[in-house]
Amino acid sequence: MTDTQTLDCIVRFHDVRRLAELERCVFSLVGQQYRPLHIHIVVQRFSDEERLATEAALAPMLRFPGAPRLTVHPWNEEGVVDARSHLLNHGIRVAQGRYLAFLDYDDLLFPEAYELLVGRLRTTGAAIAFASVEMMSVDVADGLFHMVGRAHAPFWGRTLLNLLEGNFCPIHSYVIDRSRVDDGILAIDPALTIEEDYDLLLRLCARHPSDFELIGTPIGYYVFKTDGSNTVGVSGGIDGEKLVVYKAVRKAMQSRKMSTPLSVEVQRTLGLPVPREGFTIHDALMYFDERNQLQNKLELIEL
Repeated sequence: MTDTQTLDCIVRFHDVRRLAELERCVFSLVGQQYRPLHIHIVVQRFSDEERLATEAALAPMLRFPGAPRLTVHPWNEEGVVDARSHLLNHGIRVAQGRYLAFLDYDDLLFPEAYELLVGRLRTTGAAIAFASVEMMSVDVADGLFHMVGRAHAPFWGRTLLNLLEGNFCPIHSYVIDRSRVDDGILAIDPALTIEEDYDLLLRLCARHPSDFELIGTPIGYYVFKTDGSNTVGVSGGIDGEKLVVYKAVRKAMQSRKMSTPLSVEVQRTLGLPVPREGFTIHDALMYFDERNQLQNKLELIEL
């Protein structure tokens, strides 16, 4: 990190046929009130022609007065089919600013998003600040978005404890202050192709203070395509290879919680009565679960 003011936003992009969606995403970044802003488009094994087409499609937006910087970064390693974690890691390596954010090419942010989140980081001294995003359900045909129903808040949770229990914070709902994060944490596990961002959040929030004051304040849209092409979920049922991958990732997240210790500072934030070294995320979840069970029993006795 060499820049103390710039916010780097990493956008991973793998399919030049989806340029219309990337243009919407970048347009929402060009409209950000926060400056200085540097957009990093990390493209997966693009030919020279595809890279040039991407740059040409985005160029008109960069001519606006005060437009942010934008750089397209090729990632060309072979042998990896789903390279989403590798693309994030490449973006993290090339970013030089103090603040770090992510935005998927098919999601959108409101103009005040980064100004609000960086404001919380500067006010609190936290390493990461969270806000909320709303879900927009859309049909996509011929490059056009057709909104289906009203946008709504689909993700449960409001606190750090809720996040340790399960992820309710999409990848574009937070900004990280890299100056307050220990070396080695800002690296995505390349073996993960699902919940790779949640694994990062578990490691970061277990070690450093986090701010959830803006939860409930929407700063953008999480775009849910009605054909399910951009979302991994189990509500509608998955099977075959996808189910195998999903179960493996669930196991990996549980292992992460069992092996990742909470710093004493974070334990105090959670309200643990006797903070101590080596106390893991799993230990904390067990403590609060047992406390809630005891409280429920006491309430039943009182009745």
